[in-house]
Amino acid sequence: MKVLANDGVSQSGIDALEKAGFEVSTTTVAQEQLENYINENDISVLLVRSATTVRKNIIDNCPSIKIIGRGGVGMDNIDVDYARSKGLNVINTPAASSHSVAELVFAHFYGLARFLHNSNRDMPLEGDANFKGLKKAYAKGIELKGKT
Repeated sequence: MKVLANDGVSQSGIDALEKAGFEVSTTTVAQEQLENYINENDISVLLVRSATTVRKNIIDNCPSIKIIGRGGVGMDNIDVDYARSKGLNVINTPAASSHSVAELVFAHFYGLARFLHNSNRDMPLEGDANFKGLKKAYAKGIELKGKT
């Protein structure tokens, strides 16, 4: 089976697919050329992230496609119900970014508690003229300990 990872895939993903017997292409095909590429290369599995959309025209006009995979949580760039109604398997990676999202949330918590965004923006602009005022304003950060 031939796999097109149109929006890219990690090397470990390529290795795992190839070890399982798949032929993997990481060519990035423009949206308007995707249908022709799939048909000319007899692609069975289309892997996308967020840049590629898989709509009715691709589903209807690419009979070799058996699986559409989304590397990510949401699948709003794929006509999921329609694809499934045509017998295609549509899969995603629903928990793939859970740790990254949680870390980003905590990064924002810390940044907000200590006014990091504003201070990083304002200090270069006003720091020479208003250092004491900015220092006083941004020293009023809070601790996150004990907060819910």
